[in-house]
Amino acid sequence: MSTDPHLSTEWSLAGQRTVIVENSVIRVVVLPDLGGKVIGIVDKRADCELLWRNDRVPVRPAAFGSSYDDQFLGGWDELYPNDMPEELAGEPVPDHGELWAVPWAWTTGSAPGAVWLELTIRGAISGTAVVKRLTLGTGSDLVVDYRITNSGRVDQPFLWKSHVAVALQPDTVVDMAAGDVLVHEFGNPRARPAGGTFTWPWLAADGVRHDLRTLPDTTRRGVSEFLIATTLERGFCEVRHPAARTGLQLSWAVADLPSCWLFASYGGGWRGLDVLVLEPCTGYPLSVVEGIEAGTHQILAAGQTRSWRLTAHIGPATT
Repeated sequence: MSTDPHLSTEWSLAGQRTVIVENSVIRVVVLPDLGGKVIGIVDKRADCELLWRNDRVPVRPAAFGSSYDDQFLGGWDELYPNDMPEELAGEPVPDHGELWAVPWAWTTGSAPGAVWLELTIRGAISGTAVVKRLTLGTGSDLVVDYRITNSGRVDQPFLWKSHVAVALQPDTVVDMAAGDVLVHEFGNPRARPAGGTFTWPWLAADGVRHDLRTLPDTTRRGVSEFLIATTLERGFCEVRHPAARTGLQLSWAVADLPSCWLFASYGGGWRGLDVLVLEPCTGYPLSVVEGIEAGTHQILAAGQTRSWRLTAHIGPATT
């Protein structure tokens, strides 16, 4: 039986203001001053934290323009208007964008059977106004609505990514509703297909057929791989933890976010860490400039508003 959801604002984590949104089955922990980061999602039924946190990085503000990887605390961030540092619309933009290392303003509210936390920010470089609203009802779904408005005077080339770092368990299953997938040149993946691409989930290389839904064997070496789905059958990605009877599923309209990226470090393959990042995205590749030239990234025209919804289902798989 579910009880009405509620929202608490009197908490702090490592001295940082903290908002907790929860009901009888899930708890969501948000740090508004740290980029509006969702630092925790707990499935209470399984007593399981689903997001990953880097225990090497303190919970503290990061300087604007910092290296994202060096400040990678974990949790769920929003990246805009870029991933890699480059010049967009005549301005240099920092590593992983202008949103993750700044405080967001926030308000709260409620409706019958639901509570919401709305976070807002205006990009210091692009001038883009961003609104993120997290709504929790009585069930197992966290609904996240996004709206971005180019309130500047020039068109803004961009990518948008939800960057969701999830914890791994020995039996974790990874999946996405992908077609063609590019294995990025980064790291030391379990295998590299001829031509650099494969059809999800089977990657054949050197006489071996790998199922990318399962974790690789890391008894001899760690694995670090970066996968970019260039086509999606639908907007969907997930992790499942069968033994714990829980998981995290993300779903969205594929017209809004037509790509999904998976960054993974298995067996300490990258910096000795074990983490998987689910990254629904508006396009590909890493470079927005290259994507604009190829027609695979987008432009937010001056005065234009875009909005979309991403739903996080917490618990056993429903699809």
